[in-house]
Amino acid sequence: MVRATAKLEQDKARSTSAIRRSLRQTKRTPLTDAWSRLHHHAIQRALWLCKKRFVSVPAGRGSGKTELLKRRLVRCLPIPKPWGTPRYFYGAPTEAQAKRIAWNHFLQLIPKNWIHAIKTAELKIETVFGSELYVTGMDKPQRAEGIQWDGCGLDESCDLKPKVFELVVLPMLAHRLGWCWRIGVPKRFGPSATEFRKFHEGACSGQIPDAAGFTWASDDILSDEQLEYARRMMATLDYREQFGGVFVDAGGGVFHAFSESYNVRRVEYHHDQAIVVGSDFNVNPMAWVLGHRYKNRMEWFDEIYMEHTNTPATLRVLYERYKSHVGGFEFYGDATGQQNKSSAEQSDYNHIASDKRFHELGCSVHYPSINPPVSDRFAACNAMFCNVDDDCRMFVDPSCAHLIDDLRTRAYKPGTKEADDKQGRVRKIGHMTDAMGYPVFRLFPVDVELRGAGTQEITISVPGTN
Repeated sequence: MVRATAKLEQDKARSTSAIRRSLRQTKRTPLTDAWSRLHHHAIQRALWLCKKRFVSVPAGRGSGKTELLKRRLVRCLPIPKPWGTPRYFYGAPTEAQAKRIAWNHFLQLIPKNWIHAIKTAELKIETVFGSELYVTGMDKPQRAEGIQWDGCGLDESCDLKPKVFELVVLPMLAHRLGWCWRIGVPKRFGPSATEFRKFHEGACSGQIPDAAGFTWASDDILSDEQLEYARRMMATLDYREQFGGVFVDAGGGVFHAFSESYNVRRVEYHHDQAIVVGSDFNVNPMAWVLGHRYKNRMEWFDEIYMEHTNTPATLRVLYERYKSHVGGFEFYGDATGQQNKSSAEQSDYNHIASDKRFHELGCSVHYPSINPPVSDRFAACNAMFCNVDDDCRMFVDPSCAHLIDDLRTRAYKPGTKEADDKQGRVRKIGHMTDAMGYPVFRLFPVDVELRGAGTQEITISVPGTN
């Protein structure tokens, strides 16, 4: 018994000695190869050295906020606590999202000799220091409830469930006076967008005790070359939100980049150029828009708006108007066009694809297997109406009265990202702009993947403390 106790003491001493040597070494050098040294940024450094319990970080995409959060969590792992088992977690709106963003990267950031056990099923890393690091989704907060935590980070804060910080996270930090970073892109919409904005404003103004707020734009970190495509492909408000690192007032207009002064003008019809047909398949109303696409431009010259009708009847109207057209037709719409929606016997797309008149004129039919998010469709249209560089790349002929009315009046429900398509009217609006949005999203998608952009942020060698 005495020998066993002595052996345990020796093992503990050797382990403690090894840990101390490891810590002395990592204060001077990066912990692993994943801790690459990059340029310094004053606001990021201030964030890293901040000792406040609660920190708010709304910052642009690709600007390094998530990287700094993950590194802070790792740096806290060897810090001893009186209770012997310090616990930390990284949280995102869903478990799949949290795992995708953080799990493998944590395994790269944490030195191998720090790790005691990796429990993939629980998304849990146990260290030789006795500390634990979890990756968890906040869609089911009970995963983290029931125990006390020393620190945590909540990513994509605008997309978390409402009140998850106040009702779930705060109580779990109370006994150990744990810390929390709330980070994310400062979005106009999202379940907790307003809550995150108020928290940030309160942290910056001193209204929230023991809190601080930090923000910076993506162009502080990323190069002009990396951001060039985003500036060209996004509307101004979307760019300021996603890359500017600022909260933008939501406003009511869905098509906020549309301007009658700039986007409504005479549009020429060309008989030898393909007609793009955007279709919203409804019996009441059936809404189709007709236009030409160019290399980097979309122009709408006509519309078909019919009540109490179906796809075959609308095709007859289209044919009678353009039966002499020689440039062919391209039909676009939503995924529901595959189903028996406006026509009982065939799907809407089958009606189009099987119409011999358009076979003779030349046609192609395009539809997605599933619909894209509505917000992505709206963003693609706004980017075409006017981007960050003030380039207008989509125009509407004054004769398209229903389309212009939709663009002018379609709005969001207050405080949401859901279009309010009744607005007190007997019939819903939004069909014409939906018809426009399907081909625009397909032909001119907003893809803001940063070209050549890796993770770029400050690397600071001092240990983080809470």
